Amino acid sequence: MIFFINANMQKNKSGIEHAELKRADLFRHHQTAFKVLLRDWSPTLHQDLADSSLSDDEVINLFDYFQGTEKVNGQVVSPRSVDLGCSVDFYEDDPANNRLLAFQKVPDIQGGAAKQKLLARINYFADSKPRRVRSTELFDAFGNLYAVDFYDTRGFVSMTQWYSPDNKIANEAWQTLDGRPVIEAFHKFNAIGEQSLSSWRLCDPDGSIRIFDNLDQLYKHFLDLINAAYFSPKEANIFILDRSDLGDWALTELKQPAYTALHLHNSQTVNPNDEQHALLNNHYEYSLWQANSYDAIISATAKQSHDIQARFKPQVPCFTIPVGVIPDAHFQSQTIKMAQRQPHSVIALARIAPEKQLDQLVKAIAIAQKQVPDITLDLYGYRDASNNYEAYREIVAVIKENQLEKQVYVHEYTTQGNQIEQQAQVFAVTSAMEGFNLSLMEGLAQGDVGLTYDVNYGPNELVVDGKNGCILPYGDYQALAEKLVWLFQNPDQLQRMSDQAYRLSQRYSEKQVWQAWSALFDDAKRSWPAKLAVYRPAVTDGLGEQGEKI
Repeated sequence: MIFFINANMQKNKSGIEHAELKRADLFRHHQTAFKVLLRDWSPTLHQDLADSSLSDDEVINLFDYFQGTEKVNGQVVSPRSVDLGCSVDFYEDDPANNRLLAFQKVPDIQGGAAKQKLLARINYFADSKPRRVRSTELFDAFGNLYAVDFYDTRGFVSMTQWYSPDNKIANEAWQTLDGRPVIEAFHKFNAIGEQSLSSWRLCDPDGSIRIFDNLDQLYKHFLDLINAAYFSPKEANIFILDRSDLGDWALTELKQPAYTALHLHNSQTVNPNDEQHALLNNHYEYSLWQANSYDAIISATAKQSHDIQARFKPQVPCFTIPVGVIPDAHFQSQTIKMAQRQPHSVIALARIAPEKQLDQLVKAIAIAQKQVPDITLDLYGYRDASNNYEAYREIVAVIKENQLEKQVYVHEYTTQGNQIEQQAQVFAVTSAMEGFNLSLMEGLAQGDVGLTYDVNYGPNELVVDGKNGCILPYGDYQALAEKLVWLFQNPDQLQRMSDQAYRLSQRYSEKQVWQAWSALFDDAKRSWPAKLAVYRPAVTDGLGEQGEKI
């Protein structure tokens, strides 16, 4: 079996999730089975999966696995149907906060008027019709919050947070459908008085208890169980580590052998323009120290593979496999000429985050607008909250400073990228670093002309300077503005580059990308007999209390 390792498959997906979904489509097309292994708990996971191309059968989530909730027939739990363990005298609706308040009348012991006691706040999903319960906050007789039940979108209590008298989370318990806790996380105060997770407890089906210091150890146990469940002496399980911080240690310490591949989705250093000397990207530092403990290293571009080999000299093979793939059907569709698109339109699909430097793109629009008055820029992406949404605030400041409210529009994250790219003329990238940039690849495949800073990795390989777009000096938004003016004032050149964008996208066809994956699969097959030959399973005979096998 082939496994992709990730944290979650959330609604607003990053490039890694999009890469996995495209890979999944390719694998299905070639009838190659796979499973996505997800570590993190999410009550909306299966709803989010339904909005993606993944089925429940293609995903194994750690919490679902131990809770026995991988497949559940969904039901709607309405706020008034929640059993609070006692009678409810009346409810009070609070739609502004998406909740229903449950009260009980308590007689006054001195014969006065009955008092109201809050039993629970029943929260429901804001976008649900009919209303579906999201969580219930439970209060004791003194009005103290003592527990919160969190509901899976499929209609059952998945996790309960238990609170201490000082209103701190004491422990969290994930449970089976019949309410039996199987995973518990304990919160305690450390030596400096800060509350943090101190340990995890797993209750096995046979009643045995396992204690783990952290979630990483529990995840290692989960990976061992998955590897054992799919283990076969005929062929290796293949683990693709898409997020290194989730399994960089665990995959090098599996109890049974497997074929493991470290997948680099971003630059391996903090300065992608000095890959041979710059400090390592902290997400990859441990993994690269342990590079020879994996069976392969995957990069999305030939240049990154070259740089990895030049700097680290790993003794394991490096494979170049694009993270994006363009379906065969796309190349059969009709091209859209520049004259049919919105004139002088520029787009960028990216997180509104500091490293994307989108404020520089807005500055380029401000300069170009003086010669191309009807130029427009549309930015699509969810907003990075770091430093109080600094990146978004910088964009807004440039828009206001240059009075670009009618030229520049900032939109939310979109799933309609292809339609947007088909109507635009230029796709621009101003990032400080990239691992590949799926959106740029897709924009070029839709005939957009690419403009990018000369930055590793992806943009300066996806864009072939002078053919399907232009590569500009890093950070030079003045040069970016000049190139925008030149393109829009020379429609013949704009159309020529658009034609080349369509043609050069053949580099990322299903055939080309599948050949790259097949090379890795062939290496797994070649290396498996040798790995199996040196494997010694753990002793199980004679270890029982009566000398039996365990």
